[in-house]
Amino acid sequence: MSKNKSLISKGILRIGISIFLMFLGPVVTSIGFRAMNDGIYFWFIIGIIISIIAIVLGFIGVKTILNGLFNNGEE
Repeated sequence: MSKNKSLISKGILRIGISIFLMFLGPVVTSIGFRAMNDGIYFWFIIGIIISIIAIVLGFIGVKTILNGLFNNGEE
């Protein structure tokens, strides 16, 4: 088992950004729910997009960390 520290650090960075976006997404979405009463859907859509990006980035970060820990001979 070889450890690739640069891949592990990239994965941790991606997970850190994902955690930030996991807090930001619901906040923007709740602002969007309040703005929907005025007919403005922009913040709601942006909040949903941020939440989806957070989930995808979290999975990519975990995959990157696992590739750094368990290198299958792929460089």
